[in-house]
Amino acid sequence: MKLPKLKRILTDPDEFLSNGQLKSLALEVLELIPMEGIEGSGLDSEEIMEVVLRAAVDTTSVNGVTTNTEDTPNRKTVMDWLHTLEKESMLDAVNDILALVAMTVLDRDRSRTICLDFMDNPFHGFPDDEDEFRRMQARDGTTKCHRYCTAFVLAQGKPLTLAVEPVDGDDSKSDAVERVLARVETYPFETERILMDRAAFAGELIGVLRETAPPVFPVKTGKDSLRKKLSVNASQMTEETICEDKEHEQTYPLAVNVTYHNGDRGKSGLKQTGYAAYGLEDRTPQQVAQIYNHRSRIEKSYEKFREARALTTTPSTIIRLFYVGVGFLLEQLWLVLQWAVLARPRRGGRALPVEFAFGDAFLHGIEQVLDDELGWKEQYRTNGEGLPAGYEHGLG
Repeated sequence: MKLPKLKRILTDPDEFLSNGQLKSLALEVLELIPMEGIEGSGLDSEEIMEVVLRAAVDTTSVNGVTTNTEDTPNRKTVMDWLHTLEKESMLDAVNDILALVAMTVLDRDRSRTICLDFMDNPFHGFPDDEDEFRRMQARDGTTKCHRYCTAFVLAQGKPLTLAVEPVDGDDSKSDAVERVLARVETYPFETERILMDRAAFAGELIGVLRETAPPVFPVKTGKDSLRKKLSVNASQMTEETICEDKEHEQTYPLAVNVTYHNGDRGKSGLKQTGYAAYGLEDRTPQQVAQIYNHRSRIEKSYEKFREARALTTTPSTIIRLFYVGVGFLLEQLWLVLQWAVLARPRRGGRALPVEFAFGDAFLHGIEQVLDDELGWKEQYRTNGEGLPAGYEHGLG
């Protein structure tokens, strides 16, 4: 798997990076995803990927693109092509490309902190199979969602996506995390620790995480002994047990960090937060909290990703997964170009270009080029009649 255009831009960039080059690089990345296509069709995957890319950069649908352009296939043709995507080969390709792009800027010899998370995309409508979606708390008028497990690494303060896996209807969280970590383990660097949210607070899942690296995550306060340890007035390091006397029993180092609410969300007084702090037994609770708080940066990644996700009403989980992959790939490309090509070297690091915003510059630049190439319709259809005779006298 190679990206010759991207390699040239990264190693020998021109004085300026044009919108045309952004579009060309984005297509080069997407065209590595295998799509069988329709037998006997005179099209090729590039024509389909151009439609998908245009839908992604403006968070619109394939139908919105094909309806408003002159030089694209119709919606049915594009969707027929997309229905030839095969889940496993497509998912493998997306993850391989994420790794290929990420490793252009990551040091192979440096150990890394990995952030894991679950992401829910609300689903409206009727799926092909009721087992294909998950339940979530009501959001956007639905309790149905497609769920994905993602892994990130923080590099130069930016979250690069390492892997993404769908969480199918019959998957446990442990199943999904195990698959994602298997992809992370193919990277050439060592995983120093894993940061995860409260979803990690389950004995079986803790065991899966520990097989890769020491995990750090907030605890849930349901157990009496844990509540007692979290009711202290001063920070402390201790330990606690989850799933006691059960198959997945785990005794973990517990960091209790005591701070003040200071009016946050209208609260005052002491604020006690507990963390499972594997591998950090020699640190203070404050240091554990500081290490865990680095994880908050991945929320920015989700915000960016959602700016580049094509809209769809299809019940196909494969096509929906494909659109998720496209969003993450575009964000990854933007991050690497921003850091490697546009950032200015300076003492203490590189100065990232403020003007190269993901939406307003990167996505919009690609959109402008595609609008020209795809023949975006700038005319507006009239009713062909206008006002009845006699009504025009008020116009002078």
